[in-house]
Amino acid sequence: MKKILFIAFYFNHSNEIASKRLQGVAKYLPEYGFEPIVIVPKTSNKTVSIDNITVIETEYEDMISKFLPSSKSGETSNEAPSNSQPNPLISKAISLAGEVFAYPDGMKYWYEPAFEKCCEIIENEEISGIISSSFPITCHTIAHDLKEKYNLPWIADLRDLWNLNPYVNHTFIRNYFEKRLEIETFRNVDILTTTTPLARKTLQSLHPQKRIESVVSGYDPEDFKDIQQTHKSEKLTLMYAGSLYAGKRDPSILFDAIRQLVDEDKIDSNKITLDFYGDTTNLVELSKKYNISPIVNIHGKITHEEVLQNQMNSDVLLLISWMNESEKMFIPGKVYEYMASQKPILSIGYKEGSLKDLIGKTEIGYHISNVEDCKKAIYDYYIKYNNNELKYCGNEFADEYSMENTAKKFSQLLEEIQ
Repeated sequence: MKKILFIAFYFNHSNEIASKRLQGVAKYLPEYGFEPIVIVPKTSNKTVSIDNITVIETEYEDMISKFLPSSKSGETSNEAPSNSQPNPLISKAISLAGEVFAYPDGMKYWYEPAFEKCCEIIENEEISGIISSSFPITCHTIAHDLKEKYNLPWIADLRDLWNLNPYVNHTFIRNYFEKRLEIETFRNVDILTTTTPLARKTLQSLHPQKRIESVVSGYDPEDFKDIQQTHKSEKLTLMYAGSLYAGKRDPSILFDAIRQLVDEDKIDSNKITLDFYGDTTNLVELSKKYNISPIVNIHGKITHEEVLQNQMNSDVLLLISWMNESEKMFIPGKVYEYMASQKPILSIGYKEGSLKDLIGKTEIGYHISNVEDCKKAIYDYYIKYNNNELKYCGNEFADEYSMENTAKKFSQLLEEIQ
């Protein structure tokens, strides 16, 4: 069994979509001849235990804790008190400070303890390669310097792109230095990987001389083996769980389509319901705007285990993406969870791209980008539900999207660069 270092900051973040890729790769790599030693920061997150996988936690101090000693690493809240209003000047000052000090990211103080621990392992174990996975970028800067020092084969996995990520906006000066840092960091990498063919093509534009491979993510069937449907809903139940990203993920098309179907007497509003879990941005206002408040249930945040159980008890699972061309290259990790739940999917997003291609290839549901198509999809699901004919229709290609196959692809790449 060949040993590799796997530098994976979010490995222990059990409720993060990012951690599913990290944990899945680590779990299944041994089936293909590679034993990962996972390097993570020691935070308040519980250590994820996987049989026969070594997880090493190093000391860690995040940027907030370093400059505000009263804040404990891993215990800061992402939510402001409900009765507080953010001061625009303070928010602007924090943003500008972040441009200067959080470079390349706010986890940069993990570099030193993680690098030292990696060097210790390499000098005491027979390590045959390195995989680093971002975000954060610090994972790659650690791997870059290990490559420089020990000349080990190195794969850098970009779950999201770095400088070419449309969701990240920096000042002109920060962009200049950030782009230069990305090119320098990957100067000695053996293979770059990302999650879709379109993302690979985009990344190639910045690194034209580098080998870049797309390695799609997937689901781990074992995560769902104990989750069973506990009851059948009395209404056609559509469910969304996750962030709405400050309104960039907009359910207006969905709400408008349902409103029109009700007005046209094609569906009975008493026989359909929408459940939203997680982010509540604009949901109350939009449901009132389209006059469908009685059928929109806003539940707020629940545990990941509760999300999975509610998915199993729902009839149709919703994906809502940003209606922007930049979305073409992305496949949200949530779609793999939906595959594992084996429920029909209604995806609302940009008219073309990686997500639409995946849904079309696997036949797991509809991907729509306008109200008329949304009406057709909902009406189809509504009729099938009432006729007791609504079921998951994923084909044989849906079985390809497993974390075992993701790990297999990484193992093949590791073999090629030994």
